[in-house]
Amino acid sequence: MTAKHANGVPLQGVQLGLIITPMLDMSFQILAFFIMTYHPSALERNIQGLLAPPEARKGDGRLIEDDLLAEAPPVADLAAAVTVKVRAVMPGNENKTHALGTLAQIFVRSGLDVEAELVADTHHDLADALKLLDKRLKEMLGNASGKASVKIAPDGDLRQEYVMAIYDTCRAAGYGHVHFVPPPVLNTKLK
Repeated sequence: MTAKHANGVPLQGVQLGLIITPMLDMSFQILAFFIMTYHPSALERNIQGLLAPPEARKGDGRLIEDDLLAEAPPVADLAAAVTVKVRAVMPGNENKTHALGTLAQIFVRSGLDVEAELVADTHHDLADALKLLDKRLKEMLGNASGKASVKIAPDGDLRQEYVMAIYDTCRAAGYGHVHFVPPPVLNTKLK
């Protein structure tokens, strides 16, 4: 079937059933939106890596072995890291002072310890618990400031504001590398 004018003469040219111009317009607007709003994190922009300097190449393209180039940046040993285990108030245990998902207990364990040490319990308010945690973390850190690692293992029901408060306390105590451990449901090895 061909399209016809009112006077019965067939129309010349291509007749599109779908107009593409508005779709292209919208696609470019969406693309521009995501380009303008995307901000990579600081870790994505600062990748630790070294390229060989131009003078380290031979004429045939092979690299000259150099002790300085062979050195890798130091990597934090996560097995020796301090672990901060944070328990949340669970359903059925909440009361007037401790709502569901708030901070219940904070445990600290070094890589050499077998059992975790209780730092703060439900009778401490948040500010006191964070001060006690800061004091204990500084004791465990010693003189390895900026190089030490800490792992935060929060319960899955713990509110994010408490996780971030623990994170800030670990950073303030002098730990340069703060890692997160999945909740116990996902990570059955951590007890």
